[in-house]
Amino acid sequence: MTSTVGVRGPRGSYAKTKQRRRQIAEAALDLVLEKGHRALITAEVADRAGLSEPGVLYHFPTKDDLLLAALRLSDEFEWSTMPLGESIQRAPERAAESLRRINVVRLHTAMFGESSDPTHPAHEYFKERWRTGDERMVESIRTLQATGTIDAAIDPYRASRWIHTAWEGLQLQWLAEQDFDIAVELRALIERILDVSLDEVERATVSSD
Repeated sequence: MTSTVGVRGPRGSYAKTKQRRRQIAEAALDLVLEKGHRALITAEVADRAGLSEPGVLYHFPTKDDLLLAALRLSDEFEWSTMPLGESIQRAPERAAESLRRINVVRLHTAMFGESSDPTHPAHEYFKERWRTGDERMVESIRTLQATGTIDAAIDPYRASRWIHTAWEGLQLQWLAEQDFDIAVELRALIERILDVSLDEVERATVSSD
C-alpha cells in the first residue's frame, strides 16, 4: 500500500508558505497605504502580520522584496475588479481611482524607475505587468474592431502601447503638479489614439452583453 504522507506533506507546506507570504504582503501593503513606502520597516511589517522579523525576512530578504510584494498585491486587487474586455472605457476612471491611493502610486513610480536595472527585483515584474496590460487592452480593441466601433486599420498593439505610455506619463506629471484632471486628459488621449469617443465604446460594450 502506498503512503500518502509524502504527498500531503509538501502540498500542505506549500499552501502554508503561500498563505504566510500573502499575510506578509497584506501587512506591507496596509503600511504603505498608511505611511508610504519610505517609512516601511521590516519589524513593523512583522508586528502587523503577527510574525517575527526573522520570519518575514525568510520570505522577503530585502525591503525591495517586501515593497514589490505589496505592489503585486495592490495590482491583484485592481485587476480582479475589472472584467476582461473593459480596459478601454474603464481606463480614465481607473487612473483617477488609483490617485486616491497616492502612496501606492508613489511606490509604483519609485519601483518603476528602479526596475530599469535588470538586476533589480522589480525588473521582471514590470515587464510582465506591461505584457498583461497590453493583452487586456489589445483584447478590448480587437473586440471593438470586430463590431465596427474601432477602425480595423488601427494596430491594436501600437494603440495599447501608446495608451499605457500616455497613462504613465500623465500620472508622473500629476504627481509633480496635481493641477489637472487625469481622467479627462487620459480620456481625450484615448479618443484621439483610437479615433472614437468613449461614449460610443461604452454603448458598443453594453449592446454586446
